[in-house]
Amino acid sequence: MKYLLLALFIATSCSSFAQKKNRPLSRADSVNAAADLAVKAFTWDIQKEDKGTLMFLDVPYQQEHSDSIEYLSLTVAKDKSKPRPDFISIILPNNVVHENGIFVKFSKTVKKNGQWDMQMEKGDPVRIPFEDCNDKDCTARIINGYAAHDNGEKEDIFQKFLDFDHVLFLFVYPDGSHKSLSVPLFSFKEQYRKLQ
Repeated sequence: MKYLLLALFIATSCSSFAQKKNRPLSRADSVNAAADLAVKAFTWDIQKEDKGTLMFLDVPYQQEHSDSIEYLSLTVAKDKSKPRPDFISIILPNNVVHENGIFVKFSKTVKKNGQWDMQMEKGDPVRIPFEDCNDKDCTARIINGYAAHDNGEKEDIFQKFLDFDHVLFLFVYPDGSHKSLSVPLFSFKEQYRKLQ
């Protein structure tokens, strides 16, 4: 099962970068357009409170063979007095397999043979169980930025948010289909480091 999930991560995450083009664009125009879109789509909202800050990001996606837009919502809560977040939460619509939770993996952007490519981190994805599922959504929470593999090995998810270029989320639907989302982390790194 682990190897199947890893293969699904690699196969589906690479396809998430494909773009539909209405007219031929130069390579530079394509890169600039993708960069502008990414900056707009992946800039986190920040809400400052007396004791700390909340960062929010809603990532739109479509389930295969569906016209409706759904959202994966990320929230990072940071206390002013601590360098690490109190928690990172991942919220999905409840139409996924609850028992599986959500799988998380990271990647870096590397240049190979003159082409940019995603290089997945080594090892298995981390499965984050849902702590709550109601009639609307399911929530997985990463307390203090740490999660544990099924074998109990601890993983510093927060540090990976700072070290890697993308975080990938994989979840499975009851019909056996799955969805993989790749979220660039450039905006998170820049914004988190400015928080007091």
